[in-house]
Formats: sequence, C-alpha cells, structure tokens
Amino acid sequence: MMGLELSPPPKLLADGVGVLVVGHGTADPVGVSETRQVTRDVARMLPGVPVTLGFLEVCGPTISEAMDVLVDAGCREVIAAPLLLFEAGHAKRDVPEAIREAARDRRIRVSQADPLGCHPDMVALARQRRGEALAAAGTLPPETTLVMVGRGSSDPAALDQLVRFTKATLAQAPAFPRVLYGFVAAARPTLTEAIDEASDPAAAGVRMVIVQPHLLFRGHVEEQVAAAIDAGRAKRPDLAWVRVARLGADPLVAKALVARTLDQAAEVGVKTVSPNTA
Repeated sequence: MMGLELSPPPKLLADGVGVLVVGHGTADPVGVSETRQVTRDVARMLPGVPVTLGFLEVCGPTISEAMDVLVDAGCREVIAAPLLLFEAGHAKRDVPEAIREAARDRRIRVSQADPLGCHPDMVALARQRRGEALAAAGTLPPETTLVMVGRGSSDPAALDQLVRFTKATLAQAPAFPRVLYGFVAAARPTLTEAIDEASDPAAAGVRMVIVQPHLLFRGHVEEQVAAAIDAGRAKRPDLAWVRVARLGADPLVAKALVARTLDQAAEVGVKTVSPNTA
C-alpha cells in the first residue's frame, strides 16, 4: 500500500467562507459543554471550513470575538448559524443586531441562517427522546396526556411554532388522547397552568402525564421544568409522571444546523457542494 495517497474530503463551502455557530449562552457548564460539542460536530461535518462558536449572552467567547477568529482565518464571508429552536425574539432581533455589530468595520459579509425549527432531524430527535422515556417507563396506558414545554417568548408566534413542531413529532407515533402546551416564561399558557390542567382531578381517566421539554441544552430552564413536575407529582402522586430528556448535544442537532447553513449559503449565492454528492 506504499505510495497510496488519500484525497481530502471535499469542502462543502467555497474558500473564504466561514461558519459562526451562535449559542444562546448559559451559566451552566454542562450547557456550555454541550454547545461546544455541537460546534465540534458541525466542524467535522464541514471539513476544511473555518467554524467557530460565539455566545449571544452570559458566557464567552462573544460573537464579536468569534468573528475575529474567522477574519484571522481569512474569511471574507460568514454564515451565522443560530443554535435556536424557533423563529422568535433572539432569531429576529438579538442575533441579527449582534452579527451586524460584529461585522462592522471588518470588511466581511455576514448572513444569518434560519433556526432549527421543524427540520426533519430535529423532529426525529424529539421523537427519539420521547421514545426513550416511554421505553424506560414501561407500559403506556391509553389514558395518557402529553405536555409539550417551550422556553417561552413574547413573540405571539411562539405557541404556533411549538404546536406545529409537536404535530410533526406525532405524525408517525402513537396518538395521545390529549396534548397540552406550556411555556416556562413570557408566554401563555404557562408551564404551571399546563401541569395543573394535565393533572386536574376533573379530567376523566388520566393515568399518566408525559412532560417533554423542547430544550436544546442543560440550564436553568430545565431546572424549572423539573420543579414543575415535582409540584405536579406532589399534588397527584396517584399519576405516573414521565419526564422526557432534553435534546442535548446529539449529532442530529449538528446535522440540522449544517443543513440550515448550506441552505443559507445557497440563498446568498455562496458556492456549495451537496453532501450527498461530495
């Protein structure tokens, strides 16, 4: 086998184009570690493309510092890929403002990819997490209520997006007789309201409540969800309570983020190569 030279994997983006993964930011070290892991997976899926991580708030590196890294790597164009689940305040306002400020005076063009949303890989991952929790719980009684939990936003579209995503996850899964929605902050119904409705003694025949937080990484929001479940269990210890795990740093998250990045690159005219033909 002497003399055999392996060709490097093809680049999926043109030279001079970098990717800025935008994390929300958290004080939780596990949440930070999970965000960094997804960024490493994105870099692995985009061989030869400069990829770096910048946080919107709470922790570093900042978006401006991350932009400096890409400029130093010779990037003239940057695709900002937000690690956000839905199109709400952060995606519509905070991230665009931050990347515009970071790009100022740097002679670099920046565009922003869509949030993860209802990408098929995200739907598959949410369905997988629910399946794991149900498998651990054992028998699924027909009198089961599913409570889908969102982080919450002042954007009025927040509930519609969570409903649309939930319906997508249920398209090829066992039907639940009742599906409720609750938000941890800034939107109604609140998580407490949803838990109370799910465990209402007046609701005939409820035997199990499944609470699925639609969250990416560990942080204080997940702790609030756990506390709400504990409160519900204390009120209704006769019910079976099942908590579904967060999405976490699964490779499917990175895969969806890469897809959003390549879609944005194609939209703004950056040369791309299909991963299926690379």
